[in-house]
Amino acid sequence: MIPAIAFFSICCSTVYGQDNAKQDPIDKALQACLDSSQNATTVGMEDCEVRARDAWDKELNKYYKLLMGVLSADEKEKLKTSQISWLTFRDNEKAFSVAMYNNMQGTMWIPASISAQVEIIKQRTLLLKAYYADKQQR
Repeated sequence: MIPAIAFFSICCSTVYGQDNAKQDPIDKALQACLDSSQNATTVGMEDCEVRARDAWDKELNKYYKLLMGVLSADEKEKLKTSQISWLTFRDNEKAFSVAMYNNMQGTMWIPASISAQVEIIKQRTLLLKAYYADKQQR
């Protein structure tokens, strides 16, 4: 069990190795959760990743709504189209990662699959957040 946990912590979580001062609060919470001895199991790591995924998804929805509130009608339509395409990408990527990791040996790949989902949602959220910040500069 310990080698799998060590491997997961080094290879599969994007928050490892980041400067803690620069981490987003969601990443900090994920790191703290993964560092907890209570979560030194596959189920514990999976729970940590699911909570991070859900937190990023909530943040994504927040910035999507904020951004929609400051865009022109044309920009709103383009963002809506982009978001629909991104949701399709997200769902297809999730299906791929679940299928791929389910075919790999060991339960450590379960949280790795969820970690991939976390990263996809996080990156989209950060992009929407940056768009919103740029729009505020006008």
